[in-house]
Amino acid sequence: MRKTRFAAALAAAALATAALAGTASAAAPSSLESSSVRAEENIVHVTDANYNQVMETSKQKLVIMDFGATWCPPCQKMKPVIEKMARENGGKWLLAEVDADESKAILTKHNIKYLPTLQGIRNAADLPDSRRIGYGGANAERDLRNWINAQLAKG
Repeated sequence: MRKTRFAAALAAAALATAALAGTASAAAPSSLESSSVRAEENIVHVTDANYNQVMETSKQKLVIMDFGATWCPPCQKMKPVIEKMARENGGKWLLAEVDADESKAILTKHNIKYLPTLQGIRNAADLPDSRRIGYGGANAERDLRNWINAQLAKG
C-alpha cells in the first residue's frame, strides 16, 4: 500500500513537472517571471541551472545577489528583513538568494569570501563599489534599506 502511494505521488510529481516544463518552453527564456524559474514576490533562489536567467534579468532591473547559508546567524537574521523589502519594492529590483553550500561555483565566480555578502548586479556585471558584507548593528535595517536605495540610484 505504501509503495503504491509513493509511486502514485512520484508519477503525479513527474506529470506536474512535465506540464510546467511544457508551459515554460513556450515562454520567453530571458525573463524569470515568464520562464520555469518563478520570481515569486521579487525573490528567486539562484542555482547553477538558473544563474544565466538571473543575469539576463539584470539587464532589465537591478538584481541584488544575497550570498548566505543556513548555518550563518547573520544571514538568517537578515533574511526576513531583505525578503520583506523585496516583496514590497514594487518590482524595482530582484532578490537573488544564493546558498553557499549549494552553489559554490557561483560564489567562486563572484569572489565571495564572507557571509552574508550582498552584491548589486546590473547588465550581468557587478555594480562598482556595491559589495556589502555582514549584517547587524543598531540600525541594520535602515542601513540595509539605504544601501539598496544607493544601488538603485546607480542605474
